[in-house]
Amino acid sequence: MKYKVLLDTNVLVAASTFNVSQDWKMRVKHPFYEQSRKLVEFLKRNLEKRIGIVTKTIENQAPGALEKAVTIELQKKKIDRAVDFEIFSAIQNACEKRLSDILACLLREPVNEEAVHQNYVVVDKMYEELAAQAVKMYIAKPAKKWVEAAARRFRRIARPIYMTQQRKLDWQLFNLIHKPVESSDKRILAEAVYLSMLFNRTETEDVAFYIASTDRHFSPARWAGGIKSTQVTDRIKEKFGIVCDWPHQIEETLRGKIS
Repeated sequence: MKYKVLLDTNVLVAASTFNVSQDWKMRVKHPFYEQSRKLVEFLKRNLEKRIGIVTKTIENQAPGALEKAVTIELQKKKIDRAVDFEIFSAIQNACEKRLSDILACLLREPVNEEAVHQNYVVVDKMYEELAAQAVKMYIAKPAKKWVEAAARRFRRIARPIYMTQQRKLDWQLFNLIHKPVESSDKRILAEAVYLSMLFNRTETEDVAFYIASTDRHFSPARWAGGIKSTQVTDRIKEKFGIVCDWPHQIEETLRGKIS
């Protein structure tokens, strides 16, 4: 079995957005830096296995997304780009260097545009169907059944608990309504489908294909207590054979499979 991991733009950005400046006594760090860095370091340690990949689409998106991420982190520290341009520029350059170093360790795989376009149509339809499923769902119905099964004196307490749990379980679906999938994300999944099919046609061994992403339109939404929402993630795996997950989850999975 061979393994391929497509790194989504957000993982590249998270792994690149980190800088400690002695000159300004400042530390900039993306919220998902640690878990994204773990996967990148794993891929670097296994460089000869050629696991980590990107596409031109992702590579082109990364610089602009990185600039936005750095700006957000500096704004948290009350750094105004227009006023403190020297600070912003130095930290931005350091993060861009990190991004460049990461990209140098990944394979940039070309894609067939016609095939990707065909895949995009299928991907777009899949997300439309999932969003329609969310619209049709009446979230109170399953919660109501659970409440009715509880002892009468506990029903008032049980209802908000079950409602909250059900909302978490269905979160991926309802997120498609509140935050529709961007065309760029659909494009990335369409490219992933193309590459997964290509590898499984051309490699001498079976290929397990992963997308590492912090985007919940791909990866599961998880909460404490083991509750998670995976309807979108499950549909992608079922339809395309691609496993989507958070970078540290994929790192842990691969660490257990690759010596």
